[in-house]
Amino acid sequence: MNALLAQFIPEARELIETAGAGLLELERHPDQTSLINDVFRAVHTLKGSSGLFDVRPLTSLVHAAEDLLGDVRADKLALSADIVDELLESLDVLGGLIDTLEANEALAPDADGLTSGRIAALRAMREAQAGARPATAAGGPAAAPVAQSREPAPAWLAALPEAMRARVYADTAASGAPLTAWRFEPEEDCFFRGDDPLALAASAPGLVALEAEDCAPVPALDDLDPFSCWLRFHVLCRAGLDEIHEHTRYVYDRVQVCSIHPDDLVVPVGQAAGGEVCADFVEAAEAALAIGNASGLVAAVAALENILAPASFEASALRWLRRVLDVRGMAAQPLLARLARAVGEGRMPEAEDDARTDNAAPDSARSLAVDLLAVQVAILATATSGDIAAGRLEAVATTVRNALSAIGAADRIPGLDAALGTARTQQHHQPLAAFIGVLLSDLAPAAGAQKAAAPPAGEAGAAPAEARRAEEHRDDGKSGATRVLRVDQGKIDTLMNLVAELVVAKNGLPYLAKRAEDVFGSRQMSREIKDQFAIIDRIAQGLQVGVMSVRMMPVSQLFQRFPRLVRDTARKLDKAIELEIEGESTEADKNVLESLADPLIHIVRNSVDHGIEMPEARRAAGKAEHGTIRLAARQENDNVVIEVVDDGKGIDPEAVKAKALRTGLIDSEQAAQMSDTEAVNLVFAAGFSTRDQVSDLSGRSVGMDVVRTAVQRAGGEVWLSSRVGIGTTITLRLPLTMAVTRVVTVLCGDHVFGIPMDAVAETVKVARRHIHTIKDREAFVLRNAVVPLVRLAGVLDLPSAEADADGEEAVMVVQAGRRRVGVIVDGFRERLEVIVRPLDAVLAATRVFSGTALLGDGRVLLVLDPAEIM
Repeated sequence: MNALLAQFIPEARELIETAGAGLLELERHPDQTSLINDVFRAVHTLKGSSGLFDVRPLTSLVHAAEDLLGDVRADKLALSADIVDELLESLDVLGGLIDTLEANEALAPDADGLTSGRIAALRAMREAQAGARPATAAGGPAAAPVAQSREPAPAWLAALPEAMRARVYADTAASGAPLTAWRFEPEEDCFFRGDDPLALAASAPGLVALEAEDCAPVPALDDLDPFSCWLRFHVLCRAGLDEIHEHTRYVYDRVQVCSIHPDDLVVPVGQAAGGEVCADFVEAAEAALAIGNASGLVAAVAALENILAPASFEASALRWLRRVLDVRGMAAQPLLARLARAVGEGRMPEAEDDARTDNAAPDSARSLAVDLLAVQVAILATATSGDIAAGRLEAVATTVRNALSAIGAADRIPGLDAALGTARTQQHHQPLAAFIGVLLSDLAPAAGAQKAAAPPAGEAGAAPAEARRAEEHRDDGKSGATRVLRVDQGKIDTLMNLVAELVVAKNGLPYLAKRAEDVFGSRQMSREIKDQFAIIDRIAQGLQVGVMSVRMMPVSQLFQRFPRLVRDTARKLDKAIELEIEGESTEADKNVLESLADPLIHIVRNSVDHGIEMPEARRAAGKAEHGTIRLAARQENDNVVIEVVDDGKGIDPEAVKAKALRTGLIDSEQAAQMSDTEAVNLVFAAGFSTRDQVSDLSGRSVGMDVVRTAVQRAGGEVWLSSRVGIGTTITLRLPLTMAVTRVVTVLCGDHVFGIPMDAVAETVKVARRHIHTIKDREAFVLRNAVVPLVRLAGVLDLPSAEADADGEEAVMVVQAGRRRVGVIVDGFRERLEVIVRPLDAVLAATRVFSGTALLGDGRVLLVLDPAEIM
């Protein structure tokens, strides 16, 4: 497969999962704008990446989804359950296309047909809403909001060439129409997503000026990456803010847009020269302005221009004074007066009206920024896995950076970058959280008061930005930030298999040592072999732990599919169900998690269908209308335990017994002796169902049996507890890893068998006189509890060993779920780490054994299935 395509496929799946999870979260919290931005970003990235390949139907569908999300993001559309349905279905189609792409390295011939219906549905959602939108919403650009509280002009305006600003001013100042100024800083790797930043800037609606500049010092030729973008763009347009936002919607997070007045372009630049002639000019200019003598003012300007150096600040101010006078005449007297004072003071005085607008606008912006920063602190404080935490640091830093830019506090960004760098190095969020805390303490008092201090204008904004960019560039290449390496799972599996083979191979060394001593009589050689065994054992264990840690995945990867499952199933059944997830950071082997997927789907679907009542039934029972399903994971010793808990109607044990009697699963005597717990666990029996009618969700009498079989096949166990009217809890317990199994070997006659250590509760010696027969079954009392006994020889139909001279039986107490049984064996042997291979062919139907393992001396060990022995 093409290397680029091989990289794209897992990234595409990850983006689809991110978008799907974000949509479900957004549906629950529609007011959180960060969520819609996250979903939009994921879909946008997927669209850009897909553009590198010949997958036009896929790209078109992503584009349609992005457009719909863009409308939601711009508040043109209110997010509804129907929109979420359409988007989720589109993501499902995209997932299918990615699967096909992975299998065939190309889309299927009918891909157009698959996507056209989805695209039409997404566009229909937009058109329906556009038709319902009031006519006023489709009107021209609104000038009123700009007039109410105009934002401060961006500092980078002063960096534009004076000739360019003069041309734009001459073209626009007479009309007084507002301009839109925007700065576009593309990502360095934008070309790899098919972006053309120059074309985007040059094709802006109402373009009147475009200027490009280096966004960071260009490295030496040897270090220069020709495929990286090193430019940022400054653009002036006559278009309104909405048009620019629409034009830049695919790169919205890289663009800063601001509405400006043509007078904002009047910024003298240059080095101030000063001198008495300038002071004399101010007096003459103010006198001319006072009496409206334009010709006198022009004469004074011309006289001084002949004296000053053209590159000086004062000469620049004179040129602007003359331009303003030419375009607007004495009507622009306040601006003319400021320019005149600028000649005398060597700097441009602030306008009084600018000060007024500065006081009004930032107050609301700062208040919003304070709220946003507080949310970021809460996000950082949320526990999560290491790989997610790294991405979260970047996301939070980006949000804070944007907030600082929005409130004119760009001078704090270098501090933010320093805190982010420290957090990356320490791999902990505390430095970043501390910095945000300081920001909150600084901004919170000012949020409700008048603006404390205007942000430094002019070059101060650009310099930190360049420093930030340079710092980011250094971080990308040389910092100690966490790096992620994607490795094909097959390679990890191969490595794990080799490690497992090494574990088995090292088990042969003790046999070799024993043989060296017994057969060849060399005790010294035996000791040396044992010494080498100790070294190899230590290395093998370290290697095994290292490889297993690579395979360990957080259960969040398993749980992330259930919000969608619960939502869709609940909507289908007209139920209101809330899904709570706990312990997402609990880790288990990837194979274990994959083996849990199908059983959990059965269980959760049953909880939604069988467990949670209809809303009216819940109200009648005095419960909340919303049912709750809790999905929790935790680690217990070498096992991962997952619980599915619902607050539904529970399972009636008497109803289960009655159904089991009718189907012949149990007889009346067994029903009479059965406890409530044993009764409700009959739902795991093959062919048992509490439903009499089959639906597309349940009732086929196979679901829970499949669950038990799958869990047991993975070396785990499952049990159920329930209370009528309160709810049901289903617990699954599986080993953390399935790669290497620890077994204890036992003797039965001349044969050796293995039993997984996880199932062994303890081993005891029981005097025969203490073994009693209760209802035709042997049992003994262990710490005041009756433990039933089975003889392994009887289970395996092997000859019984001769009686122990001491009159004692070796009993291995085995536990599966809540059941404990003592297994009488002929003796205990060593404990081993082995690789259990499943039985196949004709042996696959042998239920007493879970598999086979190869011993160090070359013999094959049959591994018993404790649940089947019981």
